[in-house]
Order: sequence, then C-alpha cells, then structure tokens
Amino acid sequence: MESEPLSMSLAPEVLKPALHTKIERMTETQLRILHRVLLQIEMEELAEKIGKDFDRDHEESKLRRIPELVQQFRAENPY
Repeated sequence: MESEPLSMSLAPEVLKPALHTKIERMTETQLRILHRVLLQIEMEELAEKIGKDFDRDHEESKLRRIPELVQQFRAENPY
C-alpha cells in the first residue's frame, strides 16, 4: 500500500501557515527559485487549459471561423 506524501495529507489550514513560515525563512536565492517553480506550475496549468479549450473549439468547428473573425475585427478596428 502506497502512502501519500506527508504534505499531501495535511489540510490547507495546516499547510498554509507552515509554508508561510518556510517562506519567511528563505534566502533571496531560494525565494527566486520558488518564484520560478510557481511560475512553471502556473504555465503548465494554463497550457493544459488552453489545450483542452483548443480541442473543444476544434471539435465544435469554431476554428473554421477564424478568417471571418479576423476580417470582422479589422473592419471594426481600422489601423
């Protein structure tokens, strides 16, 4: 039987203060690394969402309307 990591079993109300304490103790370098890790997580989540949305739009044939929508946008927003 596999056990989940300790951090995964902690409730958010326990985990958040523990993380805040760790963050307060971090050096500037550690903070920069943590920031990059968090940005990477956000990018991966957004990429997954965009991929799912793109697949849904493709299935609904919405992508065929792109030329029409570009033409409409250009007509409404002359350069």
